[in-house]
Amino acid sequence: MADEVQYAEPADEPRTHVTLRLIAQDPAVSGDDGRILTANVKVPWSRMEDGPRGSRLHVVDYDTATGRYVKHAPLGREDLFADAADDVLRTDLAFHAQHVYATAARTLATFETALGRRLPWGFRSHQLFLVPHAFPEANAFYSYDDRALLFGYVPPVDPRGEAVYTCLSHDVVVHETTHAVLDGLRRRFLEPSLPDQAAFHEGFADIVALLSVFSMRPVLEQALGRPDRSGRIPRSRVEREALRRSMLARVAEQIGSVLTQGRGALRQSALNPPPQDWAKLPEFLEPHRRGEVLVAIAFDVLIEIWVKRLQALFSRPRGEGATGRITLDRARAAEEGAKAAFQLLTMLIRGLDYLPPVEFDFGDLLNAVLLADNEVAPDDDLGYRQLLVEGFARAGIQRSANRVTDVLESELPPYYLGINFAGLRSDRDEVFRFLWQNARRLDVSTDYYTVIESVLPTQRIGPDGLIVPESVATYVQMAEMTAREFTDESGLQLSPAIDPRTPVQLFGGGTLIFDQFGRLKLHVHKRLDDWRRQQRRLDHLARTGRHDASRRLGFSDSAARGQTFAQLHRTERSSGETW
Repeated sequence: MADEVQYAEPADEPRTHVTLRLIAQDPAVSGDDGRILTANVKVPWSRMEDGPRGSRLHVVDYDTATGRYVKHAPLGREDLFADAADDVLRTDLAFHAQHVYATAARTLATFETALGRRLPWGFRSHQLFLVPHAFPEANAFYSYDDRALLFGYVPPVDPRGEAVYTCLSHDVVVHETTHAVLDGLRRRFLEPSLPDQAAFHEGFADIVALLSVFSMRPVLEQALGRPDRSGRIPRSRVEREALRRSMLARVAEQIGSVLTQGRGALRQSALNPPPQDWAKLPEFLEPHRRGEVLVAIAFDVLIEIWVKRLQALFSRPRGEGATGRITLDRARAAEEGAKAAFQLLTMLIRGLDYLPPVEFDFGDLLNAVLLADNEVAPDDDLGYRQLLVEGFARAGIQRSANRVTDVLESELPPYYLGINFAGLRSDRDEVFRFLWQNARRLDVSTDYYTVIESVLPTQRIGPDGLIVPESVATYVQMAEMTAREFTDESGLQLSPAIDPRTPVQLFGGGTLIFDQFGRLKLHVHKRLDDWRRQQRRLDHLARTGRHDASRRLGFSDSAARGQTFAQLHRTERSSGETW
């Protein structure tokens, strides 16, 4: 007889979240009390089955090396590990299952809250498998083919020692969950392209990991150092450079040490701003290294936002002639930092919907974040958008020009005759009809194969509590030709390394943002017949060996799609840049 399945039924009263204890960074990081630094966080919760298994995530505790398979009890309404000792957190496989499930669920919820809708996975299933002890290797990755996040572990060298588990590193779990979420959001972000797009997956996953860790108050309290007896710390600890060099820098050094003997999943990228000429350096063609540019920008902006939020908290000794240091409450200072991290993370995630579906660069990302944030917070009273612009500018990145059309301000507004406005919120055929009817007015060429890839309604909540309903549709254009035909069509010469008979595939496309009434507001576009961009892309792909198995350019990489992230991580580790 099969084992009876255990269930955790919803409470009698309505409940959407449960509070669970998680490892805030890594088991190697301790708090003021010398114990593993943990945090109690709210995690989305619904009916659970053994595994644990919910509607979107399913823990499968199977070790491919030993064949061990463990079914853990479902997560209940009470945390069984709320007061567990450190050795239990490090070694109890049931806590490992809780930690990986809760961390992935919290990450998914962060994306869904920011984007205002439920998000699908990139594969045809509703549940993502989480395998906390998949193999004996210091690695972790998202696998499309397995529909899973696979976490490795390092067996103990000494029989009396303990194994080290990647599933217990908070940033590693968030990083891999972000890969899975991005794959569902925009599957063509993995298409062979210019180096910025290839770097985005790794860089953005690192940013989400960094800001997720910093959005937990206990982490920042620890970073700020011990307070005095009244719980206060001197102002000198929260000066801009002090935050960067002596506190948050120490936190970043410790993140994800299980994988890299101290380098961490974030590779200390936030500690090393890129050189001014980074875009010209060959080392920055590597996706992980280039992605670090984005992480450095996010870290800089986080510091600036936190400093701005702290200004009102400083207090001076009272009384005429009083002397003493300027101090502030450590818990409140940490709370402001956590709010800053969450706000910045939300801004960046919102921008994903405003990216073109293919061929984007870092300038497009900045543009997208600014456009999306302006829709929900037009006033920007605290100046966060300006801080973003300045942060990108310090890295030499400017807003992309001539890639966004404000349709509401256009001299030639779109035709809506015969269009079903309700269909523009959900129907790909209706959106294609609209695009076809307005192709000339939107400057969209009909010479190439065109397909509407997604139509997604959103409801975003602004800082004033008002709901901003929108509908986001993406279209992609494709063309296949030989390198010689490309030269004939464009009048541009490709690299001599590209055989004229080489088949090439070109991409273009755009994102259409409709308001709540079905009127088109914005058109974010990347023209397929931007021949200079296509020339740079094909030359880059040839120079970096990005042919597929048939020696074609621009179609796919030689790796199977499901192993893309595993190969990325192993390639970097084999070159000495462990992640």
